[in-house]
Amino acid sequence: MKLLMLKLTFLLSLTFVCKVYSAEDEFVRLADKVTVTKATDNWLKASVPFVLVKHPKLESFQRRRPSTIEEALNIEYLDNVKVKLYLCFSNEYKKKLIKNSKLLDAQFYQYYSAEIEYLTIKVDRSTKMANFLLPAPLAERDGFLKGGYVKLIGYAVEISQNGVPFEMKNSISFDKYDRKDDILRKFKEQAATNADKNKGILVPAHVVDSGYLDPLSVFKRQSVPGY
Repeated sequence: MKLLMLKLTFLLSLTFVCKVYSAEDEFVRLADKVTVTKATDNWLKASVPFVLVKHPKLESFQRRRPSTIEEALNIEYLDNVKVKLYLCFSNEYKKKLIKNSKLLDAQFYQYYSAEIEYLTIKVDRSTKMANFLLPAPLAERDGFLKGGYVKLIGYAVEISQNGVPFEMKNSISFDKYDRKDDILRKFKEQAATNADKNKGILVPAHVVDSGYLDPLSVFKRQSVPGY
């Protein structure tokens, strides 16, 4: 009987967690599209604009004050948040060099990913900016940076707390398929599968330049190869 009760409690807890994070844009939303621009001669900057709408535990705190130290927290801040970004570019140099009509465009795609970890970030409904850097010489070598213009094929954004993702609208963009959910999901799967091939190339901007540190957030120290 006790085992059955434990299983039921676990399932109810799991249901609650899924319910809390399942409503699109209820707690976190993207403020705009992800942009990739040339920041300096050395770097491309990818920016993820997002808004913390409200703390997931706000309503429960309004109903009942915490009774233990473990339950007590400042709901004006959200702890243990990760912003993960996937980017996709096409190697236009190889595409131009290998003129083979049998090769698909997707065979020239290159995926990159990185994540920023926040120990805590203020919930104030202002637009936050998670910034990442990618080497500009690499982009020039592969032909997706020309004349200061960056050709971005697509991106995907994940924002989570303690490993549980928040549901957000418009978190995936791919070429001309932004209204086709099945294709967008497939694109994100491909990005997640292939980004490790270029691990460490896309990095959190504040690791390279402290000027990207946010005074209203505390970043978790991250070990990035080469930095």
